[in-house]
This record gives sequence, C-alpha cells and structure tokens, in this order.
Amino acid sequence: MGFINNTSYILNAVLTKKGKEYLSKSSGNFNITKFALADDEIDYGLWNTAHPLGTNHYGAVLESTPMLEPCVDPEVVMKYKLFTMPDGTKALPYISNITPASLLGDNALKTEYNADGSPQWTFNNHSINPSTIGADGTFSTEKYSFLVLNKNVIDIRPGMIPDDGTFDNLPETGAIYTEESGRLSKKILSRVATIGTQPITSAMGYRETSIIITGQQSGAIYVFPVRVNYVDNSPT
Repeated sequence: MGFINNTSYILNAVLTKKGKEYLSKSSGNFNITKFALADDEIDYGLWNTAHPLGTNHYGAVLESTPMLEPCVDPEVVMKYKLFTMPDGTKALPYISNITPASLLGDNALKTEYNADGSPQWTFNNHSINPSTIGADGTFSTEKYSFLVLNKNVIDIRPGMIPDDGTFDNLPETGAIYTEESGRLSKKILSRVATIGTQPITSAMGYRETSIIITGQQSGAIYVFPVRVNYVDNSPT
C-alpha cells in the first residue's frame, strides 16, 4: 500500500479477485451496476474550526493529505462506507447482538471426535442473528453479508440452527443467495447465519479466522474472530 499523488490522479481503481473472476466470465459484457464509497483514509479530527483564516480553511489539512492507493483486502479497506441517513439522525447505526466472547478461548467452537474416531458435529454450531441499532430503527430489518476469511476453519450457511442441532439442513430464513468469494474465503448474504466447525487435527490444536459482517443498507460493519479447538474424546 502506498500514497497517490493527488495532484495528478482523478480516479484510480482496481478489481478485486471476485471482480476479475466476473470479468473473465463475462465475454466482454462486464457492467458495474452498483458501487460503494468510503472515507477510510480521512481523519476528521483534523477538521480545524479554529483555523485563523476562517471557515474556508477548516479542511485545509484534509484536502492536502495524500490519498491511499486502492487495496482489495477487506480487513483494511471499505470499513467506513458513506451512506444516506434520515434527517434528524443523531447517532450512526451499529451492529449488535453478536457474541464473539463465546467463540474464543475455552468456550470456542470445537471439532470433537467420538471414541471410534469419527467426528462429532452436534452442538458445535453457532447461530449469528445480528441487529442494527440506531438511526431510529431505519435499518432494523436489513440483511447482512457474512464473510468468512478462511472457510477451511469454519463453514457458514444462511439460516438458524434447527432443533436437532445439525448443520446439514438449515432453514434458509431470510436468505438471498450464497456466494463463494475466493479460494479461502466464503460469503453469504442473509438475515441470519450459522457457522460450523471444519475438521482439524490434534497436531493443529486450534485454528482461527475472522468473520466480517456488513449491513446491506446501513453500511455498518462488525468484525470478530472465531477459534476452533480440537477435542479428543477417544478412550485414554
């Protein structure tokens, strides 16, 4: 990552891996129909209302700060999207009802093995049912994108854990579609989601990844880590 000389650039854009995949399959008919804007590189603490030259110079430092080069890493870019809020809104929306503490350390998801060496999947799943708080409830029913950065650690599917606790037949409540977004990552778009463990070995001990949740209307983002522990239930 570097800085762009903003005296000579008007627009500098790059395609993500998923964008390149779409381009390669489009036979020259790749049309961008939606886009998002963000201001990740702007530090609004530099807005100086005490500037001696008056209001036209409050943003002088911001306007002269070099822009960052485009980056396709979802952990470091497009984290602060620009969006329109209703008149009179006094607080930005944020994503709540996430419990990352239950997905870390000793309370993490577990890849358990039965005495015969077969994997035991029941009760190793975790439903994610986020809600967007603020903005006078404007985004209370929005859907979310759930991006797992390493699908070899956990799998993710739309819907809630059914009564039998299994992961194979989730009711796809509020699901729109699922999308494989990369060689290692997986993204779904849904109202709720469930994650389940992938097999690991005793030599690994545990594996970790992160999930990025993004509100599709509000632009609110929540990132949290997930850990999968190895548990050996074989006879000692």
